Amino acid sequence: MRRALLLVGVLLLAACGGEELPEQAASPATESVSPSPSESAPDSDPQSEPLTVLLVGLDEDTGSQRADVILLMRADAEREHSSIMSIHRDTWVTIPGHGEGKVNAAYAFGGDELLADTVGSIYSTTVDHTVTLDFDAFVAVSEILGPITVDTADGPVELVGGEALDFVRERAALPGGDFDRVRRQQAYLAGVADALRSAGPGQRAEVMRAVAEHVTVDGRRGAAAHLLLLDLLARVEGSETTFFSSPHGGTGWSHDGQSIVLPGDIDSLADAYEGDTLDEWLETVGAETLDSRPVE
Repeated sequence: MRRALLLVGVLLLAACGGEELPEQAASPATESVSPSPSESAPDSDPQSEPLTVLLVGLDEDTGSQRADVILLMRADAEREHSSIMSIHRDTWVTIPGHGEGKVNAAYAFGGDELLADTVGSIYSTTVDHTVTLDFDAFVAVSEILGPITVDTADGPVELVGGEALDFVRERAALPGGDFDRVRRQQAYLAGVADALRSAGPGQRAEVMRAVAEHVTVDGRRGAAAHLLLLDLLARVEGSETTFFSSPHGGTGWSHDGQSIVLPGDIDSLADAYEGDTLDEWLETVGAETLDSRPVE
C-alpha cells in the first residue's frame, strides 16, 4: 500500500497546477543543476533511519514552474508507519536567504533544492529526496486506471480524465476553499491507490511509462529518474499511510498585502519529525486527517 501511495502521490501532483506565482517571485526558476539533498547525504541502511520525500506539483504548460502542490511523505525508521502531509502552499514562512514569504515561493526562487531546505527548516527534518511532476501525465494516468472512485460527503463519485482533474483543482465552489481542495487531493490520492492495488501488470507498466515521461527525481529526468523512483518505491513498501494537513492558524494578510495562511502549532510537529514520533503526534493532538470528516 505504501509503495502505491508514493507512486500515486507523484501522479496526484500533476493534477493541481494552474495557479499564479506568488507576487514576490520575480521570475520562474529554471531546472536546478546543483546537488540534490540525496546527493549530499551519505548512503545509509534504509531500515535504520526515517525516509522523507518531498513531492512537488508543477504547472509547466504555461511556460512557468510553480509549486502549487507540496506534499511531505515520511516513513519512520522501522517502516511501521508512514504519512503524507499536505502543506498549504500559501503558508507564511521564512525562506532561507529570502526572508518571509509564501512557502511555494521557495521553488520560484531556488527550485526543488531551496524548497526542500525551506520545508526541512520548518519541520526540523532532512528531505532525503525530491520528486516533481508536471500535470500533463495526470489525465493519461487517470484514464489508464479509471474510473477512480472517491468517497465524498455526497456519496462516492467516479472520476476519469478531465473529471478527475476538475475534482482536485476545484476551490471556489468549496466552503473551505483551498483547505477543502487539499482534502480532495488526499481523497483522490487514496482512490488512485485503491485502483493501483487492483490493477493488472499491464496497467501498472502503462502507469510507470506515463510517469517516467514527466517526473523529475532529485533533479534527474529520463531513465535516471525512472531508476531512482523504482528504488524509492522498493524502499517504502509497508503498512497503510495516514493523510493529514499541516497545522494552520487560518488565513490573514502579510505586511505587503498578500492573502496568506497563518502557521499553526508547527513547533510540536517539528519535534515529532525530529524525534521520529509522528504517529504519536497525530494521535495526541488530534490532527485533521483524511478520515476526520467527510470530503466536500
